[in-house]
Amino acid sequence: MGTPFAVARRVDEAGVSRLMVVGELDEDTGAVFAGLLVNAVQQDGVSVVVVDLRRVTFLSAAGVRALLRGRAAADGLDRGFRVVNAVGIVYQVLRISGVHKTLAVTWESDVAAS
Repeated sequence: MGTPFAVARRVDEAGVSRLMVVGELDEDTGAVFAGLLVNAVQQDGVSVVVVDLRRVTFLSAAGVRALLRGRAAADGLDRGFRVVNAVGIVYQVLRISGVHKTLAVTWESDVAAS
């Protein structure tokens, strides 16, 4: 059994909504995660949604779909959307599936992410 799935959300004064994801993004969690992403994008006062995948241990096609759904929702509302700190197998899945550029996957240092 893997790490339990969880998402914590923090919004700063500049309208940046940061979602810190823990656990596995797969068929069991993908739909819920997509809903959380769309909800974060739709909140008043949010200008950018940043999804931090530093603690995600597995990413399936359902997780990729959820991220793309969040990106589409952000584009539809003219809001920014970035994915940060994808490492290991999670980054490999994003790169191999060809969505790492679409999702603007980057790395943030611990200082920037805190």
